[in-house]
Amino acid sequence: MCGRASQRGRREDFKNYVYEFDPQGDLFRGNIKPTQDVSIVISDRGEVRNVDARWWCQFDGAKEWSTKYATFNANIERLESSPMWRGLLKSKRCLMPVTSFYEWPEKGKPPLEIFANGGHPFALAGLWSNWFENGERRQSFAVITTAANEFMSAYHRAMPVILESKDLQKLWLLDGGMDVLRGFECHLTGERLADKIENVYPDRADGTD
Repeated sequence: MCGRASQRGRREDFKNYVYEFDPQGDLFRGNIKPTQDVSIVISDRGEVRNVDARWWCQFDGAKEWSTKYATFNANIERLESSPMWRGLLKSKRCLMPVTSFYEWPEKGKPPLEIFANGGHPFALAGLWSNWFENGERRQSFAVITTAANEFMSAYHRAMPVILESKDLQKLWLLDGGMDVLRGFECHLTGERLADKIENVYPDRADGTD
């Protein structure tokens, strides 16, 4: 599962490690939650571009926002069969650039912050869709999850699909394919936060930390 993540770092670092990601400036978000808008990279009919998308995927073309179903994650085993995901898998793939994500080994205790790519930014594989707010087109997305690897299995049964290299990120965006998702490898490390995540990275009115 993936329900919290961070985008913290210099613009140049994100550009160097995430395919076609060019944020407006340095990023300082340490506690990104589902339903919040996030800067992501999408493939849209062959065009790769950056957009702000809401982290809770909607049915493509939805006319209103809904959180009836928990669709901020997309289980890899359902991508090819689910009406929600199978169309997006073919044509609407995305990357969520991050510097870490979080897992809670003990409920009520500070979470473990998990890093990949040697501490550099990396990408989570995802799917995106269009939805409409008062007639205006917007984007939403989900992070693809798979069975936990050896490191993650100590903390959770699932983990996000992690794409560390630009080549793998490009392959996912432009070509897709389940082999990309199932064949990824990554080396993870973790560090426990000193306090609750809300205290370490408090929300602000502008949506940043």
